[in-house]
Amino acid sequence: LTAVSLPRVIMMVFGGVFADRFQKSRLLFWTNLGQAFLMLGVVLLHYADAYSVGTLLLISVVFGILDGMSYPALSSLLPSLVPASQLQRANSLFQGSLELMFVIGPFLAGLLLTQGGFGLSFGTAMILIFIAAVLVLPRLIRDPIPDTSVLSIRQVLRDLREGIRYVKETPVLRAGTLSIAIVNLFVMGPLIMSIPILVGAAKGSAADLSLIEGGLAVGTFVASVVVLFLRSIHRGRFVFRALFLTLGAFLLYTQVASIPLLAFTAAMSGFLLMLVYLPTVTILQERSDPDKIGRVMSIMALAASGLEPIAFAVLSLLVAIEIPIQFLLIAFAVIGVVCGLLLYRRSRDFRNIS
Repeated sequence: LTAVSLPRVIMMVFGGVFADRFQKSRLLFWTNLGQAFLMLGVVLLHYADAYSVGTLLLISVVFGILDGMSYPALSSLLPSLVPASQLQRANSLFQGSLELMFVIGPFLAGLLLTQGGFGLSFGTAMILIFIAAVLVLPRLIRDPIPDTSVLSIRQVLRDLREGIRYVKETPVLRAGTLSIAIVNLFVMGPLIMSIPILVGAAKGSAADLSLIEGGLAVGTFVASVVVLFLRSIHRGRFVFRALFLTLGAFLLYTQVASIPLLAFTAAMSGFLLMLVYLPTVTILQERSDPDKIGRVMSIMALAASGLEPIAFAVLSLLVAIEIPIQFLLIAFAVIGVVCGLLLYRRSRDFRNIS
C-alpha cells in the first residue's frame, strides 16, 4: 500500500506540470494503457505462480506513479470541455461516479474473488482499464493541444515552483486549497483511521466495520448528487458553512459509541465534507489561468489526498503510546475548528465569491 500511495502523492505534484504542457487526453490514454499492461503482468504472474515481493513492490510503485500522473490531467481536462455554467454539475457527476465505485467496487471484487479467484479479479480489472484507455482516446476527446516541447528536469522544477507560487499568491486559490486541506487533515484522515479502532473498542464484527465504512461512502455519494441540483448559492460562504458543519459532525462522531450512531455520524461527516470539496474544486478551476490549471489541480489533489497519510501516521504513533483515541479525535477536530476560523478571517476574497 505504501509502494502505491507514496509515488502517487509525489507524482500528483509533478503530474500537474505535464498536464499543463501536453494534451491531457493523451496523458490519460497512456497512463491508463500503462496501468492495463501492469495488470496484464499481474495476471500472467498469477497463472505462472511467479509472484515475489520484489516484483509486486515494483508493479505497485509504477502503478502509483501512473495514477498520480493521471489525476491532475483528468481534473484539469473538465474545464477545457465543459462550459463554465455546467462545470459544477460536471464535477458532481465525476465525483459522484467515483464515490459510487467506492461503494460498488469492493462488493464486485469480493464477488469475483469468491467465484473465480485472483485471476478473474485481476483480469476484470485489466479489461476495465483497457476500456478506460479507449474512452479517452485523443481523437474522441478532441481537447486543446498545448505546447508539446520536450521538458527537461530544470523546466519541470521551474514550472512546479511557478505553480506553487501562483497558488500561494492568489488569495482565492490559496483559501480554497487550505479549506480542502483542513477537512482532509483534521476530519477525513482521522475518521478513516479511527473506524477499525472504534469498532474494535465496541467489540464489533467485520460487518459492523463494513457498515460504518459503507455509511461514509454513501454520505459522500449522496452529497455529490445533491450538489448536482444546487442553484444560485453564494458559494464562498456556503463552503465555509459546510466546513464548520463538517467539523461539528466529526465532533459528534467522537462522542458516540454505538455502531449505528458511528455509521450515521460518519455518513454525515462524509456528506458535509463533500459539500466543501465539490464547490471549492469548481471555484479553483474557474479562477485558474488555463496554462496553469494542471498545476493548481495537482496542488489541490495533494491537499485532498496527500495529507491523509500524515493523519494516519500521527494517529498511529499516538495510539501506539496508549493515548485514548477519543481524546485524539477531539484534539484533531478542535485544531481543525481553530484553523477554519483563522482561514475564514483571512479569506475575504474567497468568502465573497458568488
